[in-house]
Amino acid sequence: MLGLGRAPRRRESAWRARFGRRLRDEAGPLRGELLSIESLEERAKSLAAVFTLAREGRSGWGEVQQRLRESLAVLRDGYRLLAADVHRGEVVPPAAEWLLDNFHLVESESRAVWHDLPARYYRKLPKLAAREFAGKARLWGMALELIRHGDGGLDADRLARFVVAYQSVAPLTIGELWAWPSMLKLALIENLSRLTDGILEGRDARRSADTLLAERERGRQRTPLPEVLHTAFVAQVLQRMREYDPRVTALRAEVEARLATRDTTAEEAVRTEHQRQATDQVSMGNTITSLRLCASMDWSKYVERVSLMDQVLRRDPAAVYARMDFTSRDQYRHVVEELAESTGEGQVRVALRAVESARQAAEQKGTDHRSAHVGDHLIGAGRGDLETDVAYHPRLRERLRRLVFAHATAVYLGGIAVLTVAAVGAAAWYARASGAPGLVGIAVLLSVLPASELATAIVQRLVASLLPPRRLPRLDLSDGVPTRARTMVVVPALLGSVDDADALIDHLEVQALGNLDRHVHFAILGDFRDSDAATEDGDAAIVARARAGIARLNARHGEGRGDRFFLFHRARQWNAKEGVFMGWERKRGKLEEFNRLLRGASDTSFTEQVGELSVLAYVKYVLTLDADTRLPRNAAATLIGIAFHPLNRPVFDSSLRRVTRGYG
Repeated sequence: MLGLGRAPRRRESAWRARFGRRLRDEAGPLRGELLSIESLEERAKSLAAVFTLAREGRSGWGEVQQRLRESLAVLRDGYRLLAADVHRGEVVPPAAEWLLDNFHLVESESRAVWHDLPARYYRKLPKLAAREFAGKARLWGMALELIRHGDGGLDADRLARFVVAYQSVAPLTIGELWAWPSMLKLALIENLSRLTDGILEGRDARRSADTLLAERERGRQRTPLPEVLHTAFVAQVLQRMREYDPRVTALRAEVEARLATRDTTAEEAVRTEHQRQATDQVSMGNTITSLRLCASMDWSKYVERVSLMDQVLRRDPAAVYARMDFTSRDQYRHVVEELAESTGEGQVRVALRAVESARQAAEQKGTDHRSAHVGDHLIGAGRGDLETDVAYHPRLRERLRRLVFAHATAVYLGGIAVLTVAAVGAAAWYARASGAPGLVGIAVLLSVLPASELATAIVQRLVASLLPPRRLPRLDLSDGVPTRARTMVVVPALLGSVDDADALIDHLEVQALGNLDRHVHFAILGDFRDSDAATEDGDAAIVARARAGIARLNARHGEGRGDRFFLFHRARQWNAKEGVFMGWERKRGKLEEFNRLLRGASDTSFTEQVGELSVLAYVKYVLTLDADTRLPRNAAATLIGIAFHPLNRPVFDSSLRRVTRGYG
């Protein structure tokens, strides 16, 4: 402002009375030297070198709350005043138009900050020890620097390269990376409030100029100039001088005389004001555009792009980690976070140790073994050895939880027994206390069954509430099911008529259209209805209609191949126990015989086999649907991704003759 200073504020808002003076690191908008992306990377490295973390930082959440509340109070106050000016037909600065048009974005993102950055989460973020940022989160200092040296302008590449450069010196924790978007939004909202504060100061100065001009026009020549002339005041006076009569022309001389004492001129003040408005417009536009970017950006991809821990885990010798879905990868990252110290360096070390353990297992057992996958050491059987390697000591709560899982059957049955005994004992005590000791035995006998039912219900409710289901890790097969996971979706059904065959063909087509993949096949496992004879007159027509339907589906959706849809239909067999001709063992029998057929058996009762049968030898999974069950869109790939994950593949113990790990 060329040394003109700030005009005294005449506006006394509710936020000022409530919150007092605003908490700020410095006055005015966040503006610094505009840096190129290369210079910004060097600046990030310098910050990483000078930022010293506090050993035991205080929470600091109260200051964050205060800062956000005050910023929102300024923005709401500004929006209300500027919107009122627009409704009166007054001209507002270009920067104010950005605020008026995008205030809804500010409100929604401020709510997002409250939701995504709770006190408990913020408390865990590393804090700085330097005097300028003492007790504040490290991310806050980073966000201020990034916004200051870009005049509020952000883009995806700038965000990524700044954090990557910072981590080349000092790695961030995974928790900090997830808090980074919230901290950016908080800093952007802070910058918007500072810009709005400047806009309102200019508004006050212009209104002060209008008031002074009106006073002089009424002949009140003694009305003094403000003690400090704001550039907006000078520009408004000179702009509106021509609207008033000669009685106010002396005001220009007074203004110029006052400016001369500060070694400037009215023209220079007007030029400075126009430059300030243009700069504020650019800063406001950049900041709101950056806030919109933060609201729409896919931060999950960003975190994985810049996370050093994620880059380490992607070295998985089994090459499985990178092919998992995002939630499964995030589950692994949370385990690393749990096992490591609360520093970025500690988390990287644990990830490196897990990968090294998997590499050693791959050298000994091959990359196809489950222990060659890094997940086996994070959430699988190798977890104990990894905890020993990284000197992890579980807390008491975790030790108790493991003890319960190690003796799950005893805890479950023991809990039921204890509650049952307690309830039966209460019934016996009540019988004795009622003065009928002879009825104690009867009370015990009568209460055992209901007491056990009640105890079972209570224990099951406790188990369901205290031990929620665990999500199984899975591969992301959205780009296609691999050949090694070829799957047959089968629909066991009774074909009692031609209409039944038509309906089943239509149902099969709908499920296939929702799960388009060349390695996912669909088949009908058909049986005739029970009968007193081995064959009936309409059997041939039903089979012919089903065969024609399968051929039609392959022609329509098979892409020139006959291996998309299949029909496997069985002949009736005499069942002496039931006294009828029927499909052997009905639904269970169809599935058992079909699995034998996939394994190369030639003695099944499938008399009709339609489709390219050469693919049967390569089918790994069978997915069973009832005739009235729907397979949601892409659900087949999701289920196959779970079954095909190394930690979920079944391990068959030949001596016990059962699956001991994984899922069949």
